[in-house]
Amino acid sequence: MVTDAATRDLPEEEFRLAAEACWKAAPDAMVAVNASGEIVLVNVQAEKRFGYSRDELLGQNITNIIPEGFSEGMLGEDASAQQTGTGIELQGRRKDGSEFPVEIMLSTLESADGLLVTAAIRDISARKRAERLKDEFVATVSHELRTPMTSISGSLSLLVGQWGSVLPESAARLLTIAHKNSQRLVRLIDDILDIEKLEAGHVAFNQSRVDIIALLKQTIEANRGFAEAYGVHLHLDTMATDADVHADADRLAQVFTNLLSNAIKFSPAGEKVLVTVDQKGSMVRISVRDHGCGIPADFKPHIFEKFAQADGTSSKEKGGTGLGLSIVKQIVERLRGEVGFEEAPGGGTIFYVTVPAWERAAEPGIDRKAAAISKRILVCEDDQETAAAIWTRLAQSGFAVDLAHTVAAARSRAEATPYTAILVDLQFPDGDGISLIQHLRALPQYRDTPIAVISSDPIRGRDDVRSPKLNILSWFSKPPDFRHLILVLNASLAPDTHKRPCILHVDDDRNLLPLIARAFSAVADVISTDSIKSARHAIMTNHIDMALLDIELGTTSGLELLPDLRNEDGGPIPVIVLTARDTGLLRDGQVEAVLTKSQASLKSLVQIVCDRLLPAPASASKEVA
Repeated sequence: MVTDAATRDLPEEEFRLAAEACWKAAPDAMVAVNASGEIVLVNVQAEKRFGYSRDELLGQNITNIIPEGFSEGMLGEDASAQQTGTGIELQGRRKDGSEFPVEIMLSTLESADGLLVTAAIRDISARKRAERLKDEFVATVSHELRTPMTSISGSLSLLVGQWGSVLPESAARLLTIAHKNSQRLVRLIDDILDIEKLEAGHVAFNQSRVDIIALLKQTIEANRGFAEAYGVHLHLDTMATDADVHADADRLAQVFTNLLSNAIKFSPAGEKVLVTVDQKGSMVRISVRDHGCGIPADFKPHIFEKFAQADGTSSKEKGGTGLGLSIVKQIVERLRGEVGFEEAPGGGTIFYVTVPAWERAAEPGIDRKAAAISKRILVCEDDQETAAAIWTRLAQSGFAVDLAHTVAAARSRAEATPYTAILVDLQFPDGDGISLIQHLRALPQYRDTPIAVISSDPIRGRDDVRSPKLNILSWFSKPPDFRHLILVLNASLAPDTHKRPCILHVDDDRNLLPLIARAFSAVADVISTDSIKSARHAIMTNHIDMALLDIELGTTSGLELLPDLRNEDGGPIPVIVLTARDTGLLRDGQVEAVLTKSQASLKSLVQIVCDRLLPAPASASKEVA
């Protein structure tokens, strides 16, 4: 939501009422919170969803209605980095204590008192219930339908083969019809299971070097009997390019089978289906041409949708599940390729897929040029462009970097080479990152090795029930903040890692204390206190490297601790002041920075502290943030 200058100039109460009026027609619950996490704006839907009145919600901390996860992105830049439309799934808590699933979309709102974070909160209980019902349906199809249908189809096949010739003609015809229909049902069940598994990401892809010509010849031979039943001939172009691709051979064979099946069914008897292969740069294109009547113009935009079938009589007569091309699209996109179609010269249609050529995919991924004394890091990332970017930035900072694009490669390299740290993505073509980290932690040499996650959806990984037991150093979103990533790695790999920097945080805002502690967990130990008395006790009993002080601690000021903050040599311990509002306080010999809470972000605070406690090595000094 964006406000114009006139709205921002209104007194705060009028501004609040104006903003809530704008939200009145919104179908979702809408709340806005300040830098301290207090709710300052609500709409009617928020009252209905959470069971509170408007007056009860105003002034309440957001953690009372969104207990976990939401408050981490509430300060400054962290909030503005969240884009409206990017849903975060969390749990909401009603006034009666009951919880329900919600999807939250964040944006920022300028008010008279500074930047607010607004949240559109959608109740997704119905969606979650529908997903659960779908999962139960798929499980039923798999266990209660597929097994008996396979048995029925097999039995009918035996009857047709052994007794079809001796049964009366009418009985043999009915038996043949039953057999064909049972096969059609088995194919439908298989297709439904395949598409659901693909969409849910539960299909493992074992990618390797594949001889595309050899695979096509095998697939064509396997489908030749089906083609002969339609009077159609299958041909592989003798001029087809001999190329190797980076793919899963079984899944790619499934793609070719579906394309050939479509082409066979829609080609007139006596015609041929032609398969060609061409390499264009780093991609290999496989085309399947039929000589059918073409695709109706109004159906072209829907051809890769689930259960999509043209309305023409001839199309209906051909049968099929309407899932074949959707499955093709899902598989090809998982193989980092493309699928499409075009009209063939002289009539018919050409369907084509492109997949990466082996030369592009098969980079060795071992850094053999780095100095032997360099700290060696394993980057487990299936996206090669992302992996290359991480490799470049870490190499610039003096690290030796090896790459692994699959779980199998990561496990093999980790077992063969001792790494000082490992970075892991959460999704791979042949498995998931959390399982990979579990495997690594089970190896004695990696029990205590720093392992960080870099993922497009780190929240999902953090919510995984296995994650808390894996001692994960830190969680980074893609693309990572490389400066912060390198600081975290340098801190975790410091020679004396058992003596991590210790930060004293003094603040009477008890909601902020755990956020600060969590933000620094990867690079330092944090002692959190909410009073002058407890802070002085912490100073006496601990080695403090830096202090974060709130000025206003009830009737006292955090600045009273400055004389106490001295190291063993009597020198001043550096201090960063966090204030709720600008007090005009300036830096001096001990106070290194003065930050206003409403304008500072957790990320910038960590950066400022790390710059002072963990100076980057000389090799990293040239890095551009």
